[in-house]
Amino acid sequence: MSKSSILLVLIFMACQSVSGRQKPMDHHIGAGFSDVTLKKRVAGKICDSCRVDFAVDAEPDFSYVMTGSGHTPERFCCGRNDNDPAYGTYSSAKHLISTGLIGITFLPNFLMEKGKRVRYFRSYGGGDYRKLEFSAKQNGKTIKSWIPILELGEDKNYSIGMPSFHAGTFNLRINDTVEVTVRAIETKKIVKTITVIRVEDKANNFAFYELPMESDDFSINLQNILNLTSGIPKVEQGRKSNLFKKDYGTIGMLRFIELGNDELQYAFEKEPGRWKSIKGLNAENSAYIVLGSEMPAGKAQDLYLRYSSQPETIHKITILVQPKPFQVSWGKVALISLLLLIAGGIWFYLLDRRNKRKLAKMKRKSEDTEARLLLLSGQLNPHFLFNSLNAIQGVFNSRDPERANAYIGNVAGFMRNIMNNGRKEFISLQEELQIEEDYLMLERERMLFSYLIDVSAEIQTSMIDFPPLLLQPVLENSIRHAFNRDIVSPMIHIRIFSDGGTLYVDIADNGNTGWDSAAVIEGHGLSLIRKRMAVYNDKLEAMSIDMQINYEEGTGTMTRFTLQNWLS
Repeated sequence: MSKSSILLVLIFMACQSVSGRQKPMDHHIGAGFSDVTLKKRVAGKICDSCRVDFAVDAEPDFSYVMTGSGHTPERFCCGRNDNDPAYGTYSSAKHLISTGLIGITFLPNFLMEKGKRVRYFRSYGGGDYRKLEFSAKQNGKTIKSWIPILELGEDKNYSIGMPSFHAGTFNLRINDTVEVTVRAIETKKIVKTITVIRVEDKANNFAFYELPMESDDFSINLQNILNLTSGIPKVEQGRKSNLFKKDYGTIGMLRFIELGNDELQYAFEKEPGRWKSIKGLNAENSAYIVLGSEMPAGKAQDLYLRYSSQPETIHKITILVQPKPFQVSWGKVALISLLLLIAGGIWFYLLDRRNKRKLAKMKRKSEDTEARLLLLSGQLNPHFLFNSLNAIQGVFNSRDPERANAYIGNVAGFMRNIMNNGRKEFISLQEELQIEEDYLMLERERMLFSYLIDVSAEIQTSMIDFPPLLLQPVLENSIRHAFNRDIVSPMIHIRIFSDGGTLYVDIADNGNTGWDSAAVIEGHGLSLIRKRMAVYNDKLEAMSIDMQINYEEGTGTMTRFTLQNWLS
């Protein structure tokens, strides 16, 4: 026999074991008083087998019976409160009910017959019903004005077995309140107030348990569930949640307590004809809904619940079955591994093609950059040659042949040097400074000035790459534009220093004429410098070269080259 079958058998046995303790239906109220026997009438005839829900309120001064619903169910004890003064509070209500149709019938303790009191129910206490009247309100609105009780007849739907006065049958919607007031006709003194409220009755008064099937403690866990003791795995209360998780392969149980004589209805699809009813063997027993271990894994199943006494109030919960534990056969493992291997091969192939395209693009960009630099350097060489020829012409005009011959030799050597270095993308800073010093020596043949090259101690010029011929146009502009005949001691100061990873090259002159005007900046030499810097900045993504020219009257012009991240 499977464990699910064992479970159902054990539940049935447990319920049967308590069935002998059930109380008889409350059809008779006695214990020293005249009996109240309540039976239903069907087509005018008394039905002895029909079950009747009713409640008797027997007090010394006034008694009545309410049909259609028993006493307030115990499931209404908690969490009920209504602060609306028009309907009173649940805590002060005499009857909280679930059903919608109730009747109220007054039961006299005695009546006068031939001048004598005749006892009908309880003692001779209480008032004379011939001197009482009642009224009824529903949701604060009067539906029955003051009516003498003696004008009332018996309830045609029920037989009580004694004289009674039927106040009426009331149809209540959810949260409706009926208030019946009884008072003395002459004094208007209130004798009794009966309050009935039909509350929203959600079928959430249950406990959810999960019972593992594959467990050595299966019988103990089942015993704990049936006896509501500790140690039950995964216990949740229906009033606290609408979502319940269940492991795949386990049994889920919803245990409804305090059901009374009511029936519980449930359905997995909210459609007419899908509802199923369950109830305990008697008012003291619980009712169970069992969720089998075969529920699909990894899916959510909605479960709809309601009480038969209030079918319009439907409570939906969701049972989420957890996915199965990860179990994969060797065949599936091999297939998945093969698919992953193929997918990895395709991915690496595509990545390799992408990298090759990227490298080819970078190579084309590098070649393009080098071609642009070579073109710009080629434009510098004629510029130097043109200026040198002008210088040679000036020496010849001085009518000193020996000096002219020596100068021509120095110019030729200088031109050979710059043509060789001009083809390179980078030379050392030491080589660049040597070229610039050779240039300054040549210029001193034409014009008298002094110069100073100041290199900070931390700078190792032989270890630093530098764009060739970057400084020469700036030196040329200082000599040709800043110095005039009024300068007493022309001076050029080249200062090289660093700050962190940034290299700075400052070229300052003490000329009294500012050559940083727009016309000079756009000259051929400086224009080539700016174009070359733009090419270097495009190629060197993490590094950059910037040039700033500033003139201050009385001080001179200072040009600063800033080479960012050049030393890092």
